[in-house]
Amino acid sequence: MSDVSVISPQRWQDNWRALALDGAVRAELPRSAAQRAASLAAIRELEPGSPVVLSASAPGAVRRCRAFASAAGLDLEREYLAFPAAAAPAYLVEDAPATVRLFIANFILAPPGRRFSLPINIGLDVLRFLKPWRLVRLFAPGRVVVARRT
Repeated sequence: MSDVSVISPQRWQDNWRALALDGAVRAELPRSAAQRAASLAAIRELEPGSPVVLSASAPGAVRRCRAFASAAGLDLEREYLAFPAAAAPAYLVEDAPATVRLFIANFILAPPGRRFSLPINIGLDVLRFLKPWRLVRLFAPGRVVVARRT
């Protein structure tokens, strides 16, 4: 067995900062509405024009981010799919058909030499052929949204 160095997910926890202005406030949006309530109150207290970054894990990340932004009085500026997770994204892919297509074509790979590599590769080939941007965004493990308080 070879000695393979794996990058820890903690290394990626601050990658969202590359998208935001200095001083941006980050709000992680859990599935529980009760847990989001405290974040909602804090974001509503921000000065108009304050930069905000939202992150949410699938499923339902698109809906959660948009509903939270609407309730908090945020204007969405940019939306990204987060891989492998919203909390620690190694890849932030703009939520647009061309960018998602480029990401699928060049970065998504099956693990080599594994028992299920062949079926995964076949599935990826079908995915690349169909170019289903909406399907990929639906099943992306996370979402990161850049917004501004209105």
